[in-house]
Amino acid sequence: MSITVDPPSRLPVEHLSVSSLRLFITCPESWRRRYMEREYEPPNGKMILGSAAGAAEAQHYGHVIESGEGLSTEQVLDEFSAEWEDRIARENVVWGSEKPGELKDSGIAALDRYHTLVAPSVVPVSIEREFDVSWPGLDWSLTGFLDLEEADDGVSDLKMRGRKLSLADAAIDLQATTYLYARRAEGKPAPAFRFHTMVRAKQPYAEIVPTVRTDRQLDFFADRVFQVAQDMAWRAETGNWSGAVPGSWQCSEKFCGYWNSCPMGGMR
Repeated sequence: MSITVDPPSRLPVEHLSVSSLRLFITCPESWRRRYMEREYEPPNGKMILGSAAGAAEAQHYGHVIESGEGLSTEQVLDEFSAEWEDRIARENVVWGSEKPGELKDSGIAALDRYHTLVAPSVVPVSIEREFDVSWPGLDWSLTGFLDLEEADDGVSDLKMRGRKLSLADAAIDLQATTYLYARRAEGKPAPAFRFHTMVRAKQPYAEIVPTVRTDRQLDFFADRVFQVAQDMAWRAETGNWSGAVPGSWQCSEKFCGYWNSCPMGGMR
């Protein structure tokens, strides 16, 4: 493994993650508010939908690992509904133009397809296993949770989506790269990463979208993490924080919970 970037020994946070890296690359100011200032950012409905579906299938795969027998489709949908209701009762969800009932129904339909067509063929060995990748001399690390590890050593992640995930998008996805890097760092590289997608189309469907990374790509990823860390450290030291690209879809009331109170967003 070849690392060519000299990383900062300290950061204003103890850990980085996929979501942390993504947010900083998109909008350093949002990253500062969420990870340094710990400001609450309310979720949108699609976030609740994805987490509820993931929690329901995690219950299923956990039962498979423990007893060899998982949950029925009816039980999984009950778990999904319970998680959905609990989250929307606890959190100040930003619905935007989405209608909660219609959104929930679309999630139920896609989850039904996944549990019926895909889940029966999956042989899980771990669910939501935490990883922590550290480097000598650094006071921070890279952490996360592997949604699903399978008997063939593959790593998978469950996604609720509004449209198909293309092979091209999977090939550049930061989550897949991060998780495959973590497995290699643990000394047990995974042969592939799979996105288990539940698609909320007019005719809902589910499919597995595979992707792989070469060792060279994983080496480059480590350099990229260190480059981002350098920028984080510099901005924290200088107080020079920028927002997302003006006019981009990320810098909008619909996609950013900080938009209304941000001098680079809604207050501009």
